[in-house]
Amino acid sequence: MPPGYGGTRKPPPEGDGTPPPKKKRYWWRFSLASLIIVGVCAAATSSAVLLYINSIAEAIGTKENKHISKEVEEVVEHVHGGAPETILVVGSDKRPEFGEEFGRSDTTILLRLDSEKHLISVMSIPRDLKTEIPGYGTDKFNAAYSDGGPKLTIQVVKELTGLSINRIVNIDFLGFVKAVDAIGCVYTDVDRRYYHSNVGLGAEEQYSEIDIKPGYQKLCGKKALQYVRYRHTDTDIVRSARQQSFLSQVRRQISPLDLITDSHNLIDILAKYTTSNIEDGSELIELLDLLYELRGAEVNQVHFPAELGPSYVYANPEEVHHAAKEFLGEVGYDSKPHESAEEKAAKRKEKQQKKAEKQSKNGKGKKKHKKKKKHHTPPGGDELVPAAEAGEAIAERAARHVGGGFPVFYPTRLPEGAFWQESNSYEHIVNPFVYHLKDKEKVRHAAYRMVGIFGPEYEPNYLGVQGIRGWEDPPILDDPTETETVNGREYSIYTDSGKIKLVAWHRGENTYWISNSLQQLLTNKQMMGIAESCHVIEPQRKTAKKGSKAE
Repeated sequence: MPPGYGGTRKPPPEGDGTPPPKKKRYWWRFSLASLIIVGVCAAATSSAVLLYINSIAEAIGTKENKHISKEVEEVVEHVHGGAPETILVVGSDKRPEFGEEFGRSDTTILLRLDSEKHLISVMSIPRDLKTEIPGYGTDKFNAAYSDGGPKLTIQVVKELTGLSINRIVNIDFLGFVKAVDAIGCVYTDVDRRYYHSNVGLGAEEQYSEIDIKPGYQKLCGKKALQYVRYRHTDTDIVRSARQQSFLSQVRRQISPLDLITDSHNLIDILAKYTTSNIEDGSELIELLDLLYELRGAEVNQVHFPAELGPSYVYANPEEVHHAAKEFLGEVGYDSKPHESAEEKAAKRKEKQQKKAEKQSKNGKGKKKHKKKKKHHTPPGGDELVPAAEAGEAIAERAARHVGGGFPVFYPTRLPEGAFWQESNSYEHIVNPFVYHLKDKEKVRHAAYRMVGIFGPEYEPNYLGVQGIRGWEDPPILDDPTETETVNGREYSIYTDSGKIKLVAWHRGENTYWISNSLQQLLTNKQMMGIAESCHVIEPQRKTAKKGSKAE
């Protein structure tokens, strides 16, 4: 198995950039953009809404909020009357024991609410992005918060993206944990095994511990935080994609009744662990009215166009401004100004093939003509290759453990170079992973997850094959973007900004789906091609041998 694939890698000799953990202290702050996004679901009688709004307005009218409002007054642009808004959500790590005034921004997310276009957009800015910080020079993006707090962060975001910022929200890490627990935890499609233990390691090898298995499951407070914050064997870009994916799944699972009645004390959590430049009830009414207008809108997850470097994350200014236009809904994801290296290579190859065919037709270059190499690429051009043997082998292992009566589906075609992750006891990896999970009614269901790996060795990407027995409507399958029937099988297709992130189908009461990577690097044709290629291993029922004695 190539190095770097399949699990935990050691951090560099100099450590992971943060002091080794001593005793656990909850100073970390993390984005709770979900508490804003979930407002989209709010719907009830006008009297109940007003009571809810007034309760929040009283809760947020604190000295801290008035202080942040005064601080950022010069750099935010106020809007009124339901106009589109861009909200900057910051999670910061302030550690008094280090004498820090502002701390460090752990996460920065831009949220766009536009009822005119019926658009909700989310875009994360990588914390390690190489950035020019006014008055301080070149540094990583998250240093802007350390150097000048919310005001300087907004200035840098505006210069970086060209976007106007209307509101800022700063969320505490512990608030994230409590809010996730308050809403009953979050069903999450976990792409791979996440594991790290500091037991027996020296200080230079220690970083945040995590123990989360792959597959669709319910994540509660601390584990949810570990999942969205994890970055030590992932890039900053993948981490941002994971956060956006998690927030998208949060939005699907919030109960409108819980929001209105506040049966889980979300108002108290919001007030205790959140600061913002929203000062009074009138501003909040405008924001919630905008959110109500956007109920049912699909979340447009815009991926920040960045590349990983040895010390920084880098971004081309032209591509950043294009992403900002996509964030505003002015252009689509498929009108990118620059092609990827893979797209350019494919075009060069196609051009060379056409040139060779033209020369052959004109009688040129016959001496060098060779027998045409056969390619496995089908007419659809999805660039998938046969992988039935490996798929069947891993499916047979799953079938031996899931129990009778549960058919196991597996792909027979995968991207070229893709392979199934190997089980590894040292890194606590089991593939396929067979387990049980409980639905919203606490009923247990058998499930399996197959984890595939594709892409370059230095940046592995994970695709998933999920099966759940007897649960037809898990939250992740609410509101498909479209449905399509191919060869008698009906597929539910789920997209973000036009990119397919999930393709699902049913067999009886059982549910199956193919998951794209967190960065959604499989093309739409590849996602459909993998799903359509899936074969099934029927459950083997035990039968008594002829002539044998009953036990």
